Amino acid sequence: MSFENIIYKKEGKIATISLNRPAKLNALNEPLLADFDEALNDAGEDKKVALLIIQGEGRAFCAGYDASGDEKTDPAFDWRNKPMMYDLYTRERRRQDRIENLARFPKPTIAKIQGYCLEAGCSIILACDFAIAAEDAQFGDPSVRMGMCTDLPLWYYVIGIKRAKELMLTGRTMDAAEAERIGLVTKTVPAGQIDEEVRNLAQTLMTSPSDALRNNREAFQAALEARGLSAGFRFAGDMRVFSVLQRPGSRPREFNFFDVRDKKGLKAAFEEMNAPFRKLGY
Repeated sequence: MSFENIIYKKEGKIATISLNRPAKLNALNEPLLADFDEALNDAGEDKKVALLIIQGEGRAFCAGYDASGDEKTDPAFDWRNKPMMYDLYTRERRRQDRIENLARFPKPTIAKIQGYCLEAGCSIILACDFAIAAEDAQFGDPSVRMGMCTDLPLWYYVIGIKRAKELMLTGRTMDAAEAERIGLVTKTVPAGQIDEEVRNLAQTLMTSPSDALRNNREAFQAALEARGLSAGFRFAGDMRVFSVLQRPGSRPREFNFFDVRDKKGLKAAFEEMNAPFRKLGY
């Protein structure tokens, strides 16, 4: 199988999905997500595949959803050109379903992370069983600074509600050492050692009896379901739609990321968005 926006390989019992938009820091657009869905489905159904690794090409794992507003590369992004709310809701619901489907993937999953891992990039690694990060990795979700709702609810379940609120309501980023300390990633290693670390972990997992792995992972999933995980995903999808619909009518004096982006460009919008937070130490 060949794709335009990802690299999909199967070597022995290991399947690897590599996000492949390095010039865009592997920001997720609809064409990439469609490729991701197809590869994920294939890896799940292939009985020869025992384990899945997700990684990013280039200097970043994933900088989040593509916020460039480029209709040529992501025709579904700019909701202002879509008069039907159904289209927007369907898109956001699909994005939430994708993260939930990854969390329910029937085989062990490992995220291999370098550079930026932001917003939807964090959603991906939160949904994986293991996350191995290079020491240069940076994590966070700036959605609130853009006036958006993040891809909840996995943040709460993985790192706890107090820490999740501190990160989600400020949009603060953190380094790999802090990410390991709070449980966002499994382990942090020097960049030159990450390939070996992921390979050793994969081999260790595949050494365990496959039925035991599946049963234990199902038990973890059942415990999360008992705590309302699926309901949390559904509600988060609704909140993200509401936050998107609010953007064209931002309150006076509030920063409007998308207006600044359209007038000054994407880089300027991020710089202007983050400037007041930096002054406050965030």
